[in-house]
Amino acid sequence: MPAKSKAKGRRNRLGKSKEQEEGEEDGEDEESDDMVGYLEDAPSDEGRRLLTRWMFPSKVGGRPAWLVPRSLPSAVTSVIASSSTASGSSDGADNGTGAAVPDLGCTHCGRPLRFLMQIYASRGSASEGAFHRALFLFICTGCQPNRARLFRSQLPWENDFYSTEPPNAKEVAKRLRKSGDQDSDLDAVCCRKCGLPCGAAVASGEGEEALCCGECARRARLGDGPALFQERELRTEEAETPEEPEEDEDEGAAKSAKPATNKDDEVEEVFTPGAAKAAGKDRDLVAEAEGVIEAARMKGASEAVIKKLEEYRTKVAESSDNAIDATEQAVFDEYSKQQGEHDPVFSKFNRFAAVNNGHAVRYNFNSKPLWFCGPNQMDGAPAPCPHCGEPRVFEFQVQPQLISLLHGTSLADRLEFGTMCCYTCRASCDPPQDRPYVEEFVYVQAEPREAWLPKA
Repeated sequence: MPAKSKAKGRRNRLGKSKEQEEGEEDGEDEESDDMVGYLEDAPSDEGRRLLTRWMFPSKVGGRPAWLVPRSLPSAVTSVIASSSTASGSSDGADNGTGAAVPDLGCTHCGRPLRFLMQIYASRGSASEGAFHRALFLFICTGCQPNRARLFRSQLPWENDFYSTEPPNAKEVAKRLRKSGDQDSDLDAVCCRKCGLPCGAAVASGEGEEALCCGECARRARLGDGPALFQERELRTEEAETPEEPEEDEDEGAAKSAKPATNKDDEVEEVFTPGAAKAAGKDRDLVAEAEGVIEAARMKGASEAVIKKLEEYRTKVAESSDNAIDATEQAVFDEYSKQQGEHDPVFSKFNRFAAVNNGHAVRYNFNSKPLWFCGPNQMDGAPAPCPHCGEPRVFEFQVQPQLISLLHGTSLADRLEFGTMCCYTCRASCDPPQDRPYVEEFVYVQAEPREAWLPKA
């Protein structure tokens, strides 16, 4: 049976249907095609077995569920090329020297990258070689804002590694339980702690077979655990579309958000001027709020605005974990408008976040990113695919809400970005036989802290 027909029998977590793809070719409006990913609760040991490669998961953190269990990214090197692989803020910062770096090394500082997430998004109805298709996103937590690199891997319906039948969750879990969660294809080449390719593996002191990579070995010597983000499955739903404001945003106006009336109506933490990026652990929110209040007074802000800002200062003084809510968002929007500093792009981002409360990923293949704010947007388009020449198109973005959803560990507390926009080959061309993981393009839009500081 051809892959296009057989694909209907599988769970396609983030890929588009054939009808949606045909609609794209006809130039139909794609706004309603947005999908969003939510983090499920942390899995049990049994649930973790269903986040392995045999179940084709979409997930955040844990060990990568490598789709193709051979020739993993760090086994080869790639050349830094700012036009196709660099990620950063609006200037596309990268050293651009052309020096060879490991695939899983930061192109900016050279430090090892950490696995952040993977997205399973079949394109089988568009390309028979992309029936199974997974995108792997790695980040550098040493760079602030974070740098990132994205790799695509794919397989046809009939391949050497997986059955043509849909996976049976009970059978997969049973087999892994019986084998002690071993993977005969990957255990010899991957770190047993973080799941990344070992390179030169080092004995971790837990037995001859328990090998770990150099980075995990270094952390173990310091008494630290493996550099892993908390493992959480991504559940996807169709996105809700926010109502657009009645006023003309080009004139600096935005619809005020209504205050939450009960727990179900509360909106998630979103980044606003003067608010903590995550839980506020690396910033003095009280001092920051006082600075905003002083600047507002100097600029002649209304007493109503001053009062609301003082209420916010009191709130964060009580607990730095307090998140900004819809009422406070409206106050900051109003204050920004009074000073001629309103950012309609940021307001649009917040409206989408509010109606899709708690989402960590937005997905819409061959559409456009939802930028975090006006400053630091990407100039131009990514370089075309170096393998087939087709343009790279937007596929998904990682939202800053993920930072607060994961915060609480030393690794997660080093997440810093506005949004990460990921672009892939429009044709989902087949990777070279000897290199099943091809690098795609990530643009990290930084939070414009300086642009948002009150102006004297």
